[in-house]
Amino acid sequence: MKSFLLRVASLAVFGSCSISSAFASPQLLLMADDLQVCSSEHLKFCNTQSRESLNKDAYKQQPIFKITDEGLDRIRDMAWTEQPEIRTQAAEILKKARSHFGDDAFGQTEFERYLRRSDFTLSNSDETAREFWFSLFEFEQQNFFDLLEQKQANSKRRLTARVDFEGTRDWVTKDAFKELFKNAQGIADSKRKPRIAFVTGGSRDPYRDVDYYQALFEQLGFEAHWLPIDGAMQTLIGAKDPALCDDLAQYQVSRLASFRRDSLYPDLYEKQQKLCRDPEQLFDLLRRSDALFIADSSPLLLYHAFYEGVNKPSELLEKIKDMVAKEQIFVAAQGESVNALVGGQRNATILSGEGVQVLAENPIIYANGFEACRLGVDCISVATSRELSYIQSGVLGLFPWGTLDTQVARYGKQPRLIKAGVESSSSLIFGLDSNSYAIVNNLDKQTDDIELQVFGEGGMWIGDLRQSNDSMSVASQFGPFDSYFLTHEDSINLRGGILNVDLAAWKQAVNTTTVGPLVNSSTPFSRSNYHKLGQMQCNTGAATAGGTSDIDTQSYELTLNASGASNMRKGVLVKGGKRMGVCSFARISTQILPKIL
Repeated sequence: MKSFLLRVASLAVFGSCSISSAFASPQLLLMADDLQVCSSEHLKFCNTQSRESLNKDAYKQQPIFKITDEGLDRIRDMAWTEQPEIRTQAAEILKKARSHFGDDAFGQTEFERYLRRSDFTLSNSDETAREFWFSLFEFEQQNFFDLLEQKQANSKRRLTARVDFEGTRDWVTKDAFKELFKNAQGIADSKRKPRIAFVTGGSRDPYRDVDYYQALFEQLGFEAHWLPIDGAMQTLIGAKDPALCDDLAQYQVSRLASFRRDSLYPDLYEKQQKLCRDPEQLFDLLRRSDALFIADSSPLLLYHAFYEGVNKPSELLEKIKDMVAKEQIFVAAQGESVNALVGGQRNATILSGEGVQVLAENPIIYANGFEACRLGVDCISVATSRELSYIQSGVLGLFPWGTLDTQVARYGKQPRLIKAGVESSSSLIFGLDSNSYAIVNNLDKQTDDIELQVFGEGGMWIGDLRQSNDSMSVASQFGPFDSYFLTHEDSINLRGGILNVDLAAWKQAVNTTTVGPLVNSSTPFSRSNYHKLGQMQCNTGAATAGGTSDIDTQSYELTLNASGASNMRKGVLVKGGKRMGVCSFARISTQILPKIL
């Protein structure tokens, strides 16, 4: 046993490099949202020593807010909400809060903690301050904080984030960004640094993370350039009138629901204005790049950043796709931006959806991003809805093999991924877990053969929906279809329409037993129970696992069946100072059926 564990440990340490080198020319890197590097803005991702060294006034920290006379005027007078009475009540709360905070700066969490403890009733209202705040729409809360945010500066110089890559606690994060650098270096000329362009324009605040990524990529060894495309700038570029770029801040309010970015980040605002007036420079930045990084952001806002009109990709997006096809650039996307990579007419770009009720409800299907929304406040409302919604034709068109989703295990998103995949008639569905990343290689551009390899402490869940199209035409029936869960160093390839799985050799086979205990769950769709159910079946080798949940007036039964074609392997992953058990499975027949109560 000891020799086996030592072998696992050595493979875990060296396997990433050796196996990755087998890929001819990877084209995509899919990264989980929680792969964050240690920095002055992200101290919780730092080891103890780095946290102490970065927690200083000399570096940019998380956004800070202060109640000033100017801020009160902005809250009363600016149109951050459509209802004037809300502005009046918000100003009343701030006046009361001023006696608590005084002239001190505070963070968003501190302010909301204060409100939770506040029980005073607003003038001319039966509402308490606490009830008022938590009844606001998310975009209203965000706009409120925009108007109170303080510029972080020292001697009139704006503070920037400091990054400590080596001080990052998480080994998965380090490996993922090293993988990004390695593949960019493979494209670059050996005589120069690899160049990377990074996009933050899928966020309502396109400036907030620019310093962080600039510092991170430079520390990794890149020549890094911010590619400042977003919905506001795309609107101005499409108008083909450079004079309109003078009003960029106004378009940030309407297209992104983002206030006062020009005041808080004047240098970045001026840089974006300059490129707005001469967009050819954007193409120069892209053409000179060996890698493109798309930060965690809204797929819907990314649509508005990369489309000139309804289903009309911008010239910049067309250039990106052309460079990917010619293997001139390596693309990485993180978090919900992974969803936006989807392409093809039968693959969905998932925008929203939360909870098990998505199985029972009809999804909201948009033909394109402009049908979903045109203004920033509306886009935020769509993205934060609990109802399942998706764009039916993809966004960036770089991943045409199926529908993508993220955080499927941690937040229990298998039901929404299955529902979106079935409703859009996707052939395959892919769900990236937290603390994981995947490398995608298009093996044959003529046949769309694909090879995908998974790394990290989580994994990737995959569903092959092709064999069950007929059965799933029945209302509310999902499956049967084969499901897979790949963990560290597993890979899967699609050749000639056939899926083949290669589970890492250091994992031991789990024998399926028909006499073993039945793995059962009373709430298979709640939280991460779907994932836990599959892992229990994988670890025990049970032939069947399942459970039943009631959704409104309908009962749904989940059944996972192993057969002679199934493959389950488990092992101990030892890396980054951690030991954790992992279990991978392939070809588990999966079915969700409604039952009569």
